[in-house]
Amino acid sequence: MKSLFLLIALYTITGKQAVPSGDIPEGATCTYVQTARNNGQMTAGNTIDLTIDGYDGVTLQSVTLTMKSNKSSGAGELQMKVGGSEVWSIANQVFSSSSWAGKYSTDWIEISHSLDGRLVPKGAAITLHIMASANSLYLQSVKLNYQPAQPQSYTVSFNTHISQDVPSVTESQPNTGIVLPSVELDDPKWGFYGWGEAPCGLISTLPVVYSAGEIYYPARDCVLHAVYAERVEEHPWWPTDDLSQGDYVIALFEPTSGTFLYAYGEVDKGEIAAVHTQKEAEDGWVAMSADVPYDAVYTLSVSHDTLTIRHRATNTPVTLASGGKFGSAQSATNKWIITPVESEQEAMPHFVISGTVSSVKYYFTYYGNSSSMTFRPTSDAAKQHDLLLYAVNDLVAEEQHYTSFPFGGGVTNQYTDDMPAYKMHIGPYILTIKNGKKYLQINE
Repeated sequence: MKSLFLLIALYTITGKQAVPSGDIPEGATCTYVQTARNNGQMTAGNTIDLTIDGYDGVTLQSVTLTMKSNKSSGAGELQMKVGGSEVWSIANQVFSSSSWAGKYSTDWIEISHSLDGRLVPKGAAITLHIMASANSLYLQSVKLNYQPAQPQSYTVSFNTHISQDVPSVTESQPNTGIVLPSVELDDPKWGFYGWGEAPCGLISTLPVVYSAGEIYYPARDCVLHAVYAERVEEHPWWPTDDLSQGDYVIALFEPTSGTFLYAYGEVDKGEIAAVHTQKEAEDGWVAMSADVPYDAVYTLSVSHDTLTIRHRATNTPVTLASGGKFGSAQSATNKWIITPVESEQEAMPHFVISGTVSSVKYYFTYYGNSSSMTFRPTSDAAKQHDLLLYAVNDLVAEEQHYTSFPFGGGVTNQYTDDMPAYKMHIGPYILTIKNGKKYLQINE
């Protein structure tokens, strides 16, 4: 484990500042003050003070000062503290004494002192004070050897804001997180949605919420608050059979395995990422989820049976490059051919997208297995899969409300006044940022 090894934090005097380097704890700060004119020099009566904060919980093993004096003179005193406790002191003595370097030197000398595993309490500063009593003492750097703070297991408590209690959960080991529980709420209007780090009143813009079953990593002992979602009518979003110019989600469904996946993002290294999940067909048809990520939307420009594809969020094309890969060159002129698949009446509509480069025909399909899938072209007609196209214009999504207080009381619109905007209007669509992701819906 990292905590078994010594870490080294170095503070070097440069331009009347102590410049940190090495293993500096995250969030640590230092303040350096000297009263003499020249960097790091202390003439008689002048001082240097270094204050270091943010080492809470670390174990100090030793400190090393890099110092020098004049050729045959230099004297002073030193005091080092951790919080209010003194951990090192040198009474006013000449630099050649055994308490200092044991000799005068115009070359830099390391002066070390053991701190015997001194624990730095929470909020305690490490301070170093040096005062010269005779010309001159010089300080080049301060080095701390330490072991990092030992990780702790934190406890997460839960406030459901209803009569149901949920027991607190403590991490089994530090930094392993806890599995978030659920809340059973039998109510015709509200259903449990997840956990937030603060309670929310009745809102329509959802703050960051963590789902039941998700692993949550607490940074301290904390309380999570239940968030409930209003039950709204669901409108299934079916694949289109009426292809026209517009924005679409490009998807694929394998009925034998129930695997459903859709293209996500721009072309990267000749491929397009695939998001896959398990879905069941309803009378042979598969509905797309209404909270489709914005990065999964592609603009299709159709002219007769030819097609160009552009990733909507980045406005980059999806073309056919040499070597059987996707390309994204703005100057590419090759177009795709899109062909409806003949099927029996009432069957879910499918399309075949293909293209030709260097006299070789390629099909827009996918590669991979259940754990790793990407969309790629293939020249093997036996490996191509028919595609589903979900028109964004066909998406019907009702506005949903959320609250931590399904039965009243509590705060009112806590997030709508103080939090930044989460919705953005883009043409006929509304882009919503939710849980760190982007979602698109039609603005009706």
